[in-house]
Amino acid sequence: MPNKTIALAVAFTLSAGATITPGSPACAQQPDPIDERIKKLEDQLQAVTQELTRLKEEAAAQRQKEAEAAAQRQQATTAQPSAETQALKKEVEQLKGQVAEVQEQATTTETKLEESGVRAYLGPGLIFEDPRGRWRMQISARAQVDYRAYQPSFTNADTWSIRRARIGVGATILDDYYVYVEEEFANQATSPAPATGPQLTFAYADFNWFRPGVRFRLGQFKPSIGLDNTMLDLQTDFLERALTQSLLGSVYDTGVQVFGEPTPGLFYSGSITNGSGQGNSEPQGNISQAQNDGKMGTLRLVNDFAQSFRIPDTVIHLGGTYQHGGFPNSGVNNQAVVSATSVQTEARGLTFFIPQPFNPANAQPLISTINRTIVDLEMAFARGPFKIQGDYVESQYAGSVLATGADFNRSLKAYYVTLGWVITGENYSDWYREGTFVRPRPKNNFGWKKGDGWGLWEANLRFSSFDGSDFNNSNPNFTGRPGPQPGVQSSSFPNITLGTNKANAYSFGLKWLPNLYTRLMLNLIRTEFDTPVVVNGKSTDYENAFTFRTQVDF
Repeated sequence: MPNKTIALAVAFTLSAGATITPGSPACAQQPDPIDERIKKLEDQLQAVTQELTRLKEEAAAQRQKEAEAAAQRQQATTAQPSAETQALKKEVEQLKGQVAEVQEQATTTETKLEESGVRAYLGPGLIFEDPRGRWRMQISARAQVDYRAYQPSFTNADTWSIRRARIGVGATILDDYYVYVEEEFANQATSPAPATGPQLTFAYADFNWFRPGVRFRLGQFKPSIGLDNTMLDLQTDFLERALTQSLLGSVYDTGVQVFGEPTPGLFYSGSITNGSGQGNSEPQGNISQAQNDGKMGTLRLVNDFAQSFRIPDTVIHLGGTYQHGGFPNSGVNNQAVVSATSVQTEARGLTFFIPQPFNPANAQPLISTINRTIVDLEMAFARGPFKIQGDYVESQYAGSVLATGADFNRSLKAYYVTLGWVITGENYSDWYREGTFVRPRPKNNFGWKKGDGWGLWEANLRFSSFDGSDFNNSNPNFTGRPGPQPGVQSSSFPNITLGTNKANAYSFGLKWLPNLYTRLMLNLIRTEFDTPVVVNGKSTDYENAFTFRTQVDF
């Protein structure tokens, strides 16, 4: 394009410079008029001018096009952040609206809660609950009606009995405090032992400031000893606990306990109590009792290794308990005569071991304060609906003969092993909590309608053994002899005139829970004595029992 412009300009210049003068040869040959030349030159100049104008217009158009493209690119570059900003602003506005809606709903809900009052429903107990969560009250009750039949027939009468009838009230206050009080209204002893009236079982307060690792309990409670004893009667495998239970003596005591679960599966408890038993303060009847006010210390430590290693549907429970304390031993005014614990069959039939006291009644002390030490080793393994469980218990009684200074130490030993099978398939691990097995829960309640279930069915086998052979007639008087002694009746069991110091028991149990609040149990128990027991003037070396329980609780 520039080369063409230059050529036109040169042509114009040459044309303008070729001036024809008069008289020249050319002029003489072609005499063109001047006006015609001027017109031609003007035409040429106009053509060059038009070409330059066109070229300028094309260049301007190109620059305009490039400018518009640049403007579009700039607009596209600046428009994107603006769109994102608008989207973010819109989202923020929506969130503000949602927050305002939630605040309005919360205000409405709080108003409704204030207007609705206390909430009541049936759960594990009859529960009354503050809708704002400031307190929660639970009323619990249970009734157990038992039937027991025995062979030989002269040992015990077949009977119906109210085994337990309890009402309890618990309250959680501000989530950190819990108070529980329970009263027993049955207290039916096995005849001829006297029955007692209503008696307090639990009355304690929990302080849960540092739970689950550390909790505190003050009042009357059950110090944690062993697995079988720690399970409530609502959750035991059989109607009654094994022969190991008798070795523990009174399981309720008054004092302080610290307990907790610092890591999942690891549970501990430690308590210091009076050692005087259920509903009793320290005795104050004489100087011996006043001076010997030592306390009972109990420490239990267990771990579920299945939780530690995160093994599902499994319980691997191992642990033990150590308990030690002293009992002031005085026969003055027939007070505080210490004895080792007596032992009864699992069917609440014959009390076959009734040891001689460590001091005679109404006499100055011949024997020092008796120190008792209990060691309980416990285990349980459960996988799905199958379980094996056991405790080994040794109870030692140590003292001195004051006249000679001779020391003695007598032991009672017992153990049991239980095999369990939940026929309906529930997992034992589902009701394992804080170092023990708690209330079983059926997957499906029993009912006659289509689609209803069969509740929970469970079968159990148990073998338990008691060995009191350390208490024998070769021991010095009042240092640990079996009882009752020949010709000396027990005031509590006058119909039993001769006992034994060894026994084994075999039990079969079938359990049915139609729902969470009802339990029916059937047990067959055979107890074999090492030597014959004389009861009501007749001798027997065994006891067969059929027991049945109907239980309702909430």
